[in-house]
Amino acid sequence: MKAVSKQHNWTPFIPLFGEWNKLRATRIALFEGPPGAMEDFWLEDGLPLIGIDLDVRGDEAPSIEIMLGGQPGGGPAHLTHVVEQARFLKVTLSASGLSDGLEIEGSDGRTTVLQFEERTTPVV
Repeated sequence: MKAVSKQHNWTPFIPLFGEWNKLRATRIALFEGPPGAMEDFWLEDGLPLIGIDLDVRGDEAPSIEIMLGGQPGGGPAHLTHVVEQARFLKVTLSASGLSDGLEIEGSDGRTTVLQFEERTTPVV
């Protein structure tokens, strides 16, 4: 119960963040281990963000679910990544002030990094 009340401000933010960044191309990774010996596991590259949900109920609460999918120009692709018992959330910003991604730390000490790939403007 303590964790739920601690993260209550995430409730309005998480769905809005998902809407603001919907369909942006992503990279998602999991970092674990002590500093100096940290390992990174890149889970996907290029899938657009479909949505982000927050669940504040249950034993694994708060949990944050990141849904990616719809590979452009290819067959259907989908990835759902869940961070259980999230205890830290940080939004990263690019130099232009746009959201660059999220860092979410779970109670197990592993950090999920969601990055948005740069938007490119076609040259005319």
